[in-house]
Amino acid sequence: MRTPHWARLDYGGVLVGLVFVALSMTPSMLPRPWYYQGAVSGVSFAAGYALGAALWKVVRGSVRWRNDWLTVWGWAIIAGVWGVMFVVLLHYATSWQNGVRKAVGWEPLDSSQGWLLVAVAVVVAALCLAVGRGISCVYRAVRERVGHLFERRGWRAGGALATGCATAVVALGMIAAWVVLSSGMVLFLDSRWEVRNDAMSPDTPRPTSPLRSGGPGSLVAWEDVGSKGRAVVASGPNAAQIEAVTGRPAMDPIRIYVGLHSADTYQERAELAVKELERTHAQDRAVVVLPGLTGTGWLEPQAIDSLEYLHGGDTAMVAAQYSVSPSWVSAIFHPEQSLAGTQALYNAVHAWWATLPVDHRPQLVVYGVSLGAQALQQTLPTTDALVGGVDGAVFAGTPAGTPLVTSLRAQRDPGTPVTAPVVTSVPQVRFFNNAQQARMPAGSWKAPRIAFLEHGNDPVVWMDWSVFYRKPEWLAAGQRSPAISPDMIYIPVVTGLQGLADAAMAEGVPDDAGHRYADATFFAWIDITGNGGLDQAALDRIQAIIDEYDTEAPIGQ
Repeated sequence: MRTPHWARLDYGGVLVGLVFVALSMTPSMLPRPWYYQGAVSGVSFAAGYALGAALWKVVRGSVRWRNDWLTVWGWAIIAGVWGVMFVVLLHYATSWQNGVRKAVGWEPLDSSQGWLLVAVAVVVAALCLAVGRGISCVYRAVRERVGHLFERRGWRAGGALATGCATAVVALGMIAAWVVLSSGMVLFLDSRWEVRNDAMSPDTPRPTSPLRSGGPGSLVAWEDVGSKGRAVVASGPNAAQIEAVTGRPAMDPIRIYVGLHSADTYQERAELAVKELERTHAQDRAVVVLPGLTGTGWLEPQAIDSLEYLHGGDTAMVAAQYSVSPSWVSAIFHPEQSLAGTQALYNAVHAWWATLPVDHRPQLVVYGVSLGAQALQQTLPTTDALVGGVDGAVFAGTPAGTPLVTSLRAQRDPGTPVTAPVVTSVPQVRFFNNAQQARMPAGSWKAPRIAFLEHGNDPVVWMDWSVFYRKPEWLAAGQRSPAISPDMIYIPVVTGLQGLADAAMAEGVPDDAGHRYADATFFAWIDITGNGGLDQAALDRIQAIIDEYDTEAPIGQ
């Protein structure tokens, strides 16, 4: 019985696809669990298969030869070649991955997970090939129904053109359908995230302090704060807890959080936040911090808690929610929300702060991680605006392609790598690759101090779409970070796929690696706002508490 067309495999496609699988096993920025590696290898096989099939078709159409022998010997040759490659790859892949795992403090790979990896790769590759075959079937159906009408009249060129046009129309229709379906799915998910945002958890009690939004006397209703905001204002250390750690008198910190439903527009929510600052007498505090939020409104607890411990609670935090969607959805489908919300809040808070007496007003500092860092840098898009607009800033894990940080790297001193730039032309700016560097910054550092925390193995910071087709500067000789395995090499397409997989699990690694910046943030606060007059023993106790936090961001933030 003849094998159906959809079930046939191309010799060239399989061979190149297997080569791509081997390449996908090479080390990337972060260690990959078996299920991630399986997915990356499966997609890599599909990409290699498409390339190999196309090349093989060109070869067969350009060279006159008899290739009947492939029917008998082709698969045997491929199996033999792959068998040799597999033995070699098994040794090197394990060594490569264990080197990356060692860099972040993980245990070596368990060899028993290899078969699970293969199973995932086969399933993913089969799904990708099925999609490709579906598109191919559409093309052939169009060609069979349209092309022959022109060929009967000898218009082969017209037939080819008509086939191409018809196929393009079908393809565009499929793209349009995908866009419509995607938009509909996002709208549906937005409604579900809205429900999650409004959900009232019995584990999150309403604050009893008037210094918290949603508490007694607050202008923000508890029900309107949102689930992420309620978690922020209902948590954190109080005066007694701070005193127990620092051994010095403390006060209750101010935490202001305006939810998405607290007012109708970004501007109205920002104005409400300022009214909360005035109500709680935030002008009398030593530090006012404006954090950039994630898409859902989540805020890393250790970032704000550590600042409150450092300054004995003499702080005020002010935030305003701009979205209910996870950061990746906000960045792709609602890119204007993070900027509009952050910009409105910053402008309102800065205008309020600027009216206070210069010699009696608090430090105004900003903090952002990932999308929050990007939104704050877009709000203050130049070094002049940043230096002139705040008393200090901490930006952790700024996403690749953010204009301000990209511009600063381009201004780095000659001889300094892109992964550890020194920018003496902007003496207020420092880049730190790890917590140790932030703990002991070298040389003089001019105020207002701006800290960029960038791990050399954080895919969020370094991986952009150009990696799919161009070798990035951070992989060039003399530019690489010590946190990246020396065995990592650049492979078009494959490195991009590896980067996507790394970004998806960038929070799933220990502190001071990947997209986790808890330790470095604590030391950056000391650099920028001072240590609050605490001795080293008190600072060590604060660090010990922060180290105990589960700093991994919840999925979908």
